[in-house]
Amino acid sequence: MTHIGFILGQIGKTLVSDVAPKLEGDYAGGHAAMAGLMAIMAGEAWDAAADRLVTEIQGIRRLLDRGGVDCSDVSKAPSVRLSDLEPERDALLLKLIALQFRLETDDSPGAQSLNADIWAHYITTAQARMPSPPVFDDPETG
Repeated sequence: MTHIGFILGQIGKTLVSDVAPKLEGDYAGGHAAMAGLMAIMAGEAWDAAADRLVTEIQGIRRLLDRGGVDCSDVSKAPSVRLSDLEPERDALLLKLIALQFRLETDDSPGAQSLNADIWAHYITTAQARMPSPPVFDDPETG
């Protein structure tokens, strides 16, 4: 089992907490700190990516089903590898966008309700992609 998320997080914390403060000048320290923050965020994103994609796919399929959209031409991912999940999500997302385009001009309550739920899905998935701010130990107390 790999622990890439953990490894990237540790590298990031070391760069931010141990390396950056010891570098001379704001420029070098700032770059080390930024690299550390990016490593932490990359580790977090990597750790959550498969779960996030599976959740997105399930949500899109539910919305398309409610909209009566046939998804039989979109193959289910053969694994939970990101490279397998992303094409499935992208194909379903194209169908969702087309459905939403039709719903935007439909004033019926059912269409407006589904359209609102699609927008809620977009907001939820965008929030799920946002990295959380890292928490660091106080350098004074270790």
